[in-house]
Amino acid sequence: MILYYNFNMKEKRYFYNDNLTVNSTITLEGDEFHHLTNVMRSRIGERVCLFNGNGNFYFGNVKNISKKYAEIEIVEKQESQNEPTINLTVYQALAKGDKLSLIMQKITEIGASELALFDSKFCDVKANTHKQERMESIAVSAAKQCGRSSITKTTGIHSIKQVAEQIKDFDAFYVAYENKDGDTLAKDLLANKDKIKNVAIMIGAEGGFAEDEIKLLEESGAKIVSLGNRILRTETASIVCAGVIMQMLETI
Repeated sequence: MILYYNFNMKEKRYFYNDNLTVNSTITLEGDEFHHLTNVMRSRIGERVCLFNGNGNFYFGNVKNISKKYAEIEIVEKQESQNEPTINLTVYQALAKGDKLSLIMQKITEIGASELALFDSKFCDVKANTHKQERMESIAVSAAKQCGRSSITKTTGIHSIKQVAEQIKDFDAFYVAYENKDGDTLAKDLLANKDKIKNVAIMIGAEGGFAEDEIKLLEESGAKIVSLGNRILRTETASIVCAGVIMQMLETI
């Protein structure tokens, strides 16, 4: 019999970046140990929930707490029901400040599988400003908060040409373009929802896309779509599009 786990806001959940197996004891260190002992004030004998991004939750009891680590005995494994039924990749142009952090946080909560960053002609930030570890940390925190058992992945920075070569890997690949008239993201999703399980949305920088970039993407198989009459900020567009895609493909 397979047991399923539904997220409970009161559950104390911790991320463990290694293998988890029933009837084993793991050592929790670093930030998660700090959260266990100093934030949640857990004590020996307390039941906790662990996850490592593989789609399952593991329950265990705190066996020992030292100054730098805690030992937890894993006693039960449960499959999560909180993961989406589709695979969503958000292709996001590089952006300034905390915009990428906000995007990663929110699309993780929404259910995206991956955040793929790219550089383009109108990006106003240098490609080397992306910090992989920072993105991963944000994804872990967001997954803990919203009850996911998987972590939204992030990759290195792609060029427009590299993105164009990846379009064929998806059932549907959308590019949001402010100069597109008529065809909207929601309309196309509604018409093709039964055919889409692996989908991508591509959001440009604050300055949008250059015409030759749109031409390359469209010739490579991307669907160029409108998001409506109003121009959205890049971080708003990514979050809105991720929400629309997940809502329409998972629930309609």
